[in-house]
Parts: sequence; structure tokens; C-alpha cells
Amino acid sequence: MAGALLGTVFQNLQSVVKDQLATYWGVDQHTQKLSSHLTAIRAVLNDAQRKQITSQAVKDWLQKLTDATYVLDDILDDCSLQSKKVHSGDERSSCLARVHPRDILFRFHIGKRMKDITQRFHDINEERSMFELRDGVTEKQAMNDDVDWRQTSSDITEPIVYGRDQDREQIVKFLLEDAKNSEDLSVYPIVGMGGLGKTTLVKQVFNDHRVCNHFDLTIWVCVSDDFNTKTILESIIECCTGQNPNLKTLEAVRKKVEEVLQSKRYLLVLDDVWNEDQEKWKQLKGKLHCARAAKGATILVTTGLEEVASTMETHPAYLLKKLSDDDKEIEELVAIGREIVRKCVGSPLAIKTLGSLLRDESEVSQWENVKESEIWNIREENSIMRALKLSYSNLELSLRRCFSFCAIFPKDFEIVKEEVIHLWMANGFIKSEGNVEVEDVGNKVWKKLDRRSFFQEAQSDEIGMIGSCKMYDLFHDLAQSIMGEECMIIEKGRLTQLSTRVHHLHVLSSNISVDMAAFKKVESLRTFLDFGNTGLVPSTRCLRALCISYFVLSPRNDLAHLRYLSVRWSSKACLLNSICQLPKLQILKLENMSQLRLPKELTQLQDLRHIVINKCESISEMPPNIGKLRHLRTLSTYIVGSKAGCELTELHSLKLGGTLRIEGLENVPNEWDAKQANLIGKKDLNILHLSWGGSANSEGSNVNVERVLGALQPPSTLKSFVMKGYKGRQLSSWMRNGAVLRDLVEVKLLDCDNCEELPPLGKLPQLKRLDVRGMKNVKWIDGESYEAVEEKAFPSLEELRVENLPTLERLLRDEGIEMVPRLSQLRIDGVMNLKVPHLPSAEKLYARRIDAATSFIEGVGENMGCLKTLDIRVIKGVMVLPYHLKVEYLQV
Repeated sequence: MAGALLGTVFQNLQSVVKDQLATYWGVDQHTQKLSSHLTAIRAVLNDAQRKQITSQAVKDWLQKLTDATYVLDDILDDCSLQSKKVHSGDERSSCLARVHPRDILFRFHIGKRMKDITQRFHDINEERSMFELRDGVTEKQAMNDDVDWRQTSSDITEPIVYGRDQDREQIVKFLLEDAKNSEDLSVYPIVGMGGLGKTTLVKQVFNDHRVCNHFDLTIWVCVSDDFNTKTILESIIECCTGQNPNLKTLEAVRKKVEEVLQSKRYLLVLDDVWNEDQEKWKQLKGKLHCARAAKGATILVTTGLEEVASTMETHPAYLLKKLSDDDKEIEELVAIGREIVRKCVGSPLAIKTLGSLLRDESEVSQWENVKESEIWNIREENSIMRALKLSYSNLELSLRRCFSFCAIFPKDFEIVKEEVIHLWMANGFIKSEGNVEVEDVGNKVWKKLDRRSFFQEAQSDEIGMIGSCKMYDLFHDLAQSIMGEECMIIEKGRLTQLSTRVHHLHVLSSNISVDMAAFKKVESLRTFLDFGNTGLVPSTRCLRALCISYFVLSPRNDLAHLRYLSVRWSSKACLLNSICQLPKLQILKLENMSQLRLPKELTQLQDLRHIVINKCESISEMPPNIGKLRHLRTLSTYIVGSKAGCELTELHSLKLGGTLRIEGLENVPNEWDAKQANLIGKKDLNILHLSWGGSANSEGSNVNVERVLGALQPPSTLKSFVMKGYKGRQLSSWMRNGAVLRDLVEVKLLDCDNCEELPPLGKLPQLKRLDVRGMKNVKWIDGESYEAVEEKAFPSLEELRVENLPTLERLLRDEGIEMVPRLSQLRIDGVMNLKVPHLPSAEKLYARRIDAATSFIEGVGENMGCLKTLDIRVIKGVMVLPYHLKVEYLQV
């Protein structure tokens, strides 16, 4: 963590110097010394991070550095706050500020704090000489110092490989059959996380007698980090001839490779490849193409990165999966126990390490001790943690700190993608890069960690976007071992003492007794997550992220540095005026608060980027002039009001994305106001809800509602669209435009009483869920014509709900059209005249308020042959299930 944090703090220090704030506050002498100390320390940081693996003294030194860096960051953040106050007034008031008692007091305190922290970094800088750390070691050099351990060769060191026979046979089949007659050079990547046994598996393939007989030459090159075309070609020559070529130019090397490989069917293994640079790969591949090898020449690549595979592959990569807990072939290791195997998350390297510890042990207690132990405490040279640390060491600095922060979540915790990105933002782990917004940077970090297998079990949300994930237990152990005392999770008991080094704290249970005095010793607590709803608000000025059950800022709670505030599950009357005392707040999340009102002064918080409001039904109006929050990127709920500053036009200049629920659309006076909302320009919107309240019975009001809807055209990137309470008779033309709605995955049309027809939803290629309720005049779900015989209606629909549609007769106006080939679930309620259509794949049917039970069930029996769940209630008539309907669950 030290290196990543120190880089950010060093930049902030330079900003203080550049803006002449240090001179203004009389601390320029301290900032100069600090810059000198930080420069010297940063020069040896990469070497220190490498040596801490084997040196506890270096690890302790880095921990001191990290703690001091947090404190310096707090001081610089205070300077930033004071700077805003100074620059917020006019020139005259700024001059007077220097003699204001509060400014004099600040200058006194900041001077003392800067003096103390400068001395602290002086001591840390002096101490570094004890460790003989090298200056100027790059990240790459630090990783390459371990190159002997990472070098591989083709010889088989593990004669028995457990659980990989099927993988081996599939790769051999590709080499002997799929690539055999290929004129072009075949490239087949083997992809998997560190420790899965990629190299060991490929060694088995490389030395398989069938492979040896099939190829004229077999060549093994260990690449690792240094993807150098000349070096790789020289290794090929040396492997084929047994001699070092000692050629000076790339052209000479190329000619020698051509001589060696020409007309040969060869197998080249490039082991442990990390390079993602497509140009470097093109250069190497071009040189190999010039050799004019025989048909069937193939390159096998082993890599931990899917990006490498996509750069190099000519055939889809082979994804090496973790071993199953039940794998019957791991006979010699079955005695370790299924629980221990599960903790190894299918890693052969981890299984081997634990097996070597237990093979001579016969006492059950010894096995239990291993099962309950933490894997990083195993000090064997071949421990799985070393393989995981290799993956970690290949991460960029920003990725390292983002990954290690995830230790704040307990094992098997479902990590919500948006939440963790916001926490990264609040802690300053990610920042905007040029024109790339900080949220987009966070998304890139997430994707890179996910692709490198640091996350698992990615779960998609309702619109098909990745919403959450978990971490492998071993990766969680790795993150915790990196964070050490910086991160703490409290699950039960009494909290009476905290380490001074705790910076991120997560409380999981309400059954925890808390002694507030424990927080007084904590030097710089940055994150406090209270999922146990203890009601605790730590009295610490340094907090950047706070998640609690209710929030009222008292005089003892100085949270001026807070960037992230999440308040959940509060039934107390809550007028959050105290929120306006948080000048650096960027993310505000409010959920399940039954008596919530938002402060009118909310727009004072000019750093706000995300306002997320969920299940807070008591909110009836928004703070005025929300459009002044020019950095706002998420506004999950906006209620249109009739007062000045509460109009729909406030949304005009906001670059909103994610989810937007607009309520109170009955208050929009005309289509001009609606058009000024500029929904069509908000390209990052994924989910849009439009909601009308009240009633519109006159013809004139209906016409106005229709015009307002016409002016609310969303961007074509929308994934989910919900419309509720619309009182017009006709829908807008944009709702009939397939180009506008083409990406929709979900559509809900609720209580649109006067609508006479629906848009052509059956022609939407991505639509998976459709919910239509409360439309008394609709006869068909889709009234469009389907001219082409091969055209299917609702080709991707999986779930359909229709409710309170008394005049509905059929799903489609045109009969004889193939439809809903993928529908798995149907819900109908209060739809008296609907004839059950042919639904060949439907497995679940939920029906309510059915008049003619006998004919309905006959239709079900004829058209829903795959039905497994039948839940039918509030029916009229006698119901007899057809004998051939073999449901597994029946509720009547």
C-alpha cells in the first residue's frame, strides 16, 4: 500500500507548493524538507517492497511509512479545505482572512503538524540506510530479481499430475487434429489464474509421446515479463541447435530462425507470457511467419491474462478451470478432507503444499489445525501464496491498492461493484485521468482485476451488467496479509481496543459492545462500515467513507474530510441539514429511510457526484436548483415540483448515468420544459423510470401529456424502461422506433389506463422481461405485422407478466407467427379473455383470477408441454389437470 499511497500524497504536496499555500501559511521550509525526504524514499520503494517478503524489518519500515503517509495526507487535505475557504471570498476578504482569529489558529496548528510530520519522515528516511536498499529499481526490475524462481523448462518435475487428464487430452487433440492441416501458424493460449498448474499441464503435453512423434521440432521458451523479440528468437535457435547464436542484429537472428524452422512442423511453447502489447506480438509472429514452416506448426502460450490471449490467439483460448472438490482422481490427496480441498479453491499448488504437511500426520487434531489455519502462515517455499503474490506483483500500483482494500470485506461477502468503486474514489485510490472520469477509471480497474481472476462468481444485475462478485478465499488471505493491521473486520464481542494503525474498519454484527475510547488511539481511520447497525459514529476527523444506520452530525463529529456517506434503515425523523456541513462529500446514498427529507441547501456541496435514493417514500420534493451540482453523475430519483428551481429543466446540463427515476411528471407544464431535460443527450443512462401522478381526464390534458412524453425521448443505449401512470391515449413516435429501443432488456408499462395500443415490443431483439399492467383498452401485447415467415416475435423474451388487462385477447394480433421461443416464466392476473398461446419452453406459470378454469387448463395442457411449476388461484369452475401434464410443483 505504501508505494501507491505515497505517489498520490507526493502529488498533493507539490500542489501545495505550486499554489504558494505553504508560503502563505509559513510552512514552506517544512514542505521543502518533506519533498526531499519523499523523493529519497520513493527512489528505494520498489526494492523495499521486494525485500519485505523475506525481511520482517523492511516490512515494519514500510508499515511506518504507510502510517506516516496517511497522516501527511490528512494534513494536506486540511490545507485543501482551508484553501477553498480563502479563495471563496473576494480579494479584500481574503486579505482580511490572514488576520482573522480562525486563520491565525489554523496557521499555528498547521505549522506544528507540519513540523511533526516532517521530523517523522526524516526519521523514516534515515532508517532506510539500515536495509541497503537500492535506488532507482523499477517495478519491472524488482519483479525480475525473482527471475530464477520464475524460469521454467520443459522437463517433467511432477511425474503425476492430478485431475488434469481431460485438459491434457483436449490440448493434445487440438495439436494432432485441429491444427494438423492448418496452412497458417496456429496460436493456442492456455489461460488460468496463478497456481492452477498451467505450466505443469503444458509440460505433460510437451512430453507426450504422441506430440513428440507428431512434430519435427519441439521448442520451450520461458518468456515471463520480458517479451523481447530478439531474446525469444535467440532462445528458439539455442533450443534447436544447442548453441548460443551470439548474433548482434535482429535481421541476422531472423535469418538463422528461418534456417532452423524452414519446412519443419514445430511446436513452440511460450510459457508465462504477460505482454499485452499487440505490436510486440505482431513483430514476433511476423518473424516466425518468414520461416515458412510446414503445415500444422503451432504455438502454445501459457498466461494468466485473458488480454494476452485475445492479443495472440488464432484459435479460442483454452480456459483452465479450478479442480472440483469431488475430483475422484486426486486419490493420494483425498484424505486431506473435502473441507481442506475446498479451502484450496481447486489449486493443485495449494493442495500439494498442504499434502506435504499432512502426509506423516495421523492425529485428527493436526488435520483440524491445518483446516482452521490461515494459508499465508505456511512458510514452505512452494506455498500457494507465492504464486498469488506473483499475480499481485504484476499489477499496476493503482490496481494493487484497490485490490488489497477489498480485505475490508469478509470472506464470501458479495462485493457490489458500484459500492467498491465509490469506496475507492472516497479513499483517493483512483482519480480521473485526463478526459477519463474517475468512475470510468474505476470500471477499468474492476475489469482488470476480474480478468486476472482476483474476483470470482461475477453476478449480473437485472439488465445484464456485472453488478457484484466475490473473492477467492486465498486472494482474500493475500489482501489481508498485505493490509495487515490497516484493515480490521469485527464480527462479534466487545470492541475495547484498536491498533493505532487501523485505517479501515468494518463492523458486521449488532451484538457488539463498543467502547468509544478505543477510537482515540487510532491515528487516521479512513473507512468505517457499520453493517451491524450499531448506531456508532466514530468521532474522528480523518474519515473518508462512512456507512451507518442513521446520521445526525453532532458538534463532536468533525467529518470535514468525508467523501462517502451511506445511511440505511432509519425510521427516525431525519432532516439532514447536517449533510451540508460536509464540504468534500462526493457520494450520498440514502436507503430505506421512512421519514426522510432532504435539506434545501444541498446544492452547497459542489463536489457531489452521486446521489442515490432508494426506498425513501417520504420524500415529496427535491432541493431547489439541483442543476447547479455540475459534477453530478448519478441522481437516482428526481421529483418534478411546481416551485421555482424544482422544474424538470434542472436536469438539462447534468451528465447523468446509471439509473434515473423521474416522478411528478404531471407537474411538467409543456413539452418545452420536457425537452430541456435533455434525456436524449444522457448517453450513460441505463435505466429510466417515467412516472405520472394525479389524474388527467380532459382531452386537453391528455394531449399535453402526449406531447410531454414525446419530448422525453431517451438515448438509444437504454437497457431498462419503466413508464407508470401515463394518461395519454397515444404513445410517442420514439416508442415505435426500433432504433431507439433496440438495446432494451426490460420494459414495464404500468397503469397507463387510457393507452389503446402498445409499442412493437415483439421486434426488440434483446428484450428478456416484459411487465404490462393496468391497461383496460389493450387487445394485443404486440399489434405489429410480421411479414417474413422466418421472423419470430419476442425472440429473447424469458419472463412475461400481464395483469389487469380485461380486454386482452392474444399476445400477437397476427396469428400463426412463431413467438417467445425462450419464454420460461408467465404470470397472468385478471386477464379474462386471453387464450393460452403455444409456449414450448415455458416452465413456470402463475395465474390468478381466471374465469373459465376448464378451458384455460386445457389450453395449458396443449401449449405448455415443458411446464414444471403451476401456481393457479382465485379461479371459477372445475379444474382437471391433463394426464400428460407432469408438473413438479402444484399450488391451487
